[in-house]
Amino acid sequence: MTRKQKVLRINAEIIMIFGVLFALAAIPWVYSWISFFFDIAHWPFNSAPEALDPTGRLMIAISGGLTVGLGAMVWTVATEVLPVAPKEGRKVVLYAAIGWFVTDSTFSVVAGSPLNVLLNLSFLLMMVMPLQRKGPAEADPAQT
Repeated sequence: MTRKQKVLRINAEIIMIFGVLFALAAIPWVYSWISFFFDIAHWPFNSAPEALDPTGRLMIAISGGLTVGLGAMVWTVATEVLPVAPKEGRKVVLYAAIGWFVTDSTFSVVAGSPLNVLLNLSFLLMMVMPLQRKGPAEADPAQT
């Protein structure tokens, strides 16, 4: 396993941990514990709601589950796909990351939480930076 694959797997694990925390926020006492993430996204600080209604809890559970799934997909690509098909593995992660980033960021701004774009940028970089090629030394081994 290459260093880039290891970094991508660690980053995917971090993404999955955040997803689990967001899903757990559907539980009221957990939400109160991690609501500072939402305070940051809803700047100014302390502007996130103190509690979520049932629809809000459902939406945070769904988004947490999707975040876990995205992290699991990135981890699986790093583990199973990149070793045998680096070009295709990069495309899978890149397309998924860009699709998520553009959609989430655009509608975060529409929802009045533009600071979430900066938070999203950190996750985007965690997914795409390890995939950057540095030169011919990292060429696809299947093409040599």
